[in-house]
Amino acid sequence: LVWGRFALGPLKKGQGQLISSTLRKTLFNAIECTCFTHVKFRHSRATNVLQNIYGVKESISEILDNLNQIKLKRKFRSDLGDLQGPLYASIDLQGPRSVRAKDIKCPPGIVILNKTQVIVTLTDNVRFFAELTIETNSADSLPPRRLETRFPPEDGYAIDAVFTPVQKFSESIHLQDFENENLQTEMLFLEISTDGRVTPYDALLKASEKVITLFLSFYAGEKKGTYSDLAERVRVKAIKSSDFGEDSEDCPDDWQDSEDWDDWEDADQDWD
Repeated sequence: LVWGRFALGPLKKGQGQLISSTLRKTLFNAIECTCFTHVKFRHSRATNVLQNIYGVKESISEILDNLNQIKLKRKFRSDLGDLQGPLYASIDLQGPRSVRAKDIKCPPGIVILNKTQVIVTLTDNVRFFAELTIETNSADSLPPRRLETRFPPEDGYAIDAVFTPVQKFSESIHLQDFENENLQTEMLFLEISTDGRVTPYDALLKASEKVITLFLSFYAGEKKGTYSDLAERVRVKAIKSSDFGEDSEDCPDDWQDSEDWDDWEDADQDWD
């Protein structure tokens, strides 16, 4: 897991719970990631997922599960656009040998994170050829009853893809005491863990963008920029992270240089 901790504030009393509740649902349901969604085997005489392909140790059901364990990451490249729509990968190997994730020929812009994941074990001198479909989606955008789709064996098999890169989320709210309760503010601390397909920082940014876009739809194009003043007063800081990943340059350069950093750090220690 890739882990990150973030702080947001100062907020008015009560805003922390509102923000964390909204972000929680968005993080678990609306963050896009990339998965294998379909596989087609050539030269296979198997008629259902419980049967084996000749010369292959694993049943088709086990192969589908192994493919589902492979973690893909989509890398933006200016020459490739945003890689929308299905992409395709392939495996073409001769046995006997073990076939792993690193043996998959992926299109440009798609990176395999766990390259040692075993897919199949070829026990005989047979050719193993598979065509894989790659899709980018989020849990709340999947078509209804998608996973119940059935394909004839000659058309391949659907993979039970999991479009949920965020694995854990927790929050803690700390009040900053003042004599006048009406002047109380609070700091919101968030802890996010992902499976590596999306970094915690990117997941937080994408979730925030989706929430902001949703609420801005009420303005119907009017009063643009009305939330800019709030953005100047309330800031998010990355406190700790196990790995910002390849997109770490997106993290604000001044996240450790704030005049109020000592206060944030003290609050973080209290949270521990």
